[in-house]
Amino acid sequence: MSLNFQSQNPDLNGIYAALFEAGQAIYGELKKGAGLKFAASGNESGDEQIELDIIADEAFFKTLSQDKHVRYVVSEERPGLSKLSDGPYSIALDPLDGSKSALIGIPSGAIFGVFENADEAKDFNGANIISGGFFVFGMNLEAYFADGPDVYKAIFDQVGGTWDIVSLPDPMPSADVLAINGANQLVWDEWLQKHYLSLLDTKGGTVKPHNMRWFASMVSDLKRLLMQGGIFAYPSANRKGYENGHLRLVYEAIPMSFLIHAMGGASTDGDQSLLKAPVNDLHQKTAVFIGNADKIAAIEAAKRAG
Repeated sequence: MSLNFQSQNPDLNGIYAALFEAGQAIYGELKKGAGLKFAASGNESGDEQIELDIIADEAFFKTLSQDKHVRYVVSEERPGLSKLSDGPYSIALDPLDGSKSALIGIPSGAIFGVFENADEAKDFNGANIISGGFFVFGMNLEAYFADGPDVYKAIFDQVGGTWDIVSLPDPMPSADVLAINGANQLVWDEWLQKHYLSLLDTKGGTVKPHNMRWFASMVSDLKRLLMQGGIFAYPSANRKGYENGHLRLVYEAIPMSFLIHAMGGASTDGDQSLLKAPVNDLHQKTAVFIGNADKIAAIEAAKRAG
């Protein structure tokens, strides 16, 4: 597949073409209704899979294996590093983000990050990522990604079979919108409970309370964040399986943070930027806060204050 896009790094052109070809293939299967039932297995993070999770994973591996610049691929659906060549770049993938949401018609998608000098888990960190973004499988097939410091939006022309790719301006907009699963608030740490309530305070203050928006599909929530501004949050919680957060650092948090930082936004795990967080395991979980820089700074200040 040829893609009418030229990366700042010409060695990435084929990688983008492979990613976008896989995105088209997965979207085509989704439109046919293929794979929209639970599979017999779970993935490496312990989540239930639908059949389309496996289809999406295989689609990305098929296209990426054809590019000589891809050394390793790490995926949510596989246990470790899969070596494809001796090339200089490694790809981290969530091949189908929001798969359970797809079952009820909420747009799902896929997340990707391109890393250089990555040979083991610790190398898949924010210092080594050079491209990050996501696809949205909704009414349209769309992609949002950062190629180095530059950010782009791509929409697939289903009639012509081509991609229309345009630059996105930065900084991203700012809005008092919060995407978070408020059902967990009673099992958050106390500092976050207090900060959350302050954002929603309607008791006659001079500051308008934040609006709540929550798709439970990271790609859909991040698309809105890019278009409107605000905060996306998936914190840790005092319940089994959520003690260290629920999203994965390598193939969800870091690629999304790279994109938002390129738009002038920020990220944190509560203590530090997600792009500075050390990586100890390919499937490591983390608390995630991504959004407008001033709002992320307020979250870190709230945690320090307790």
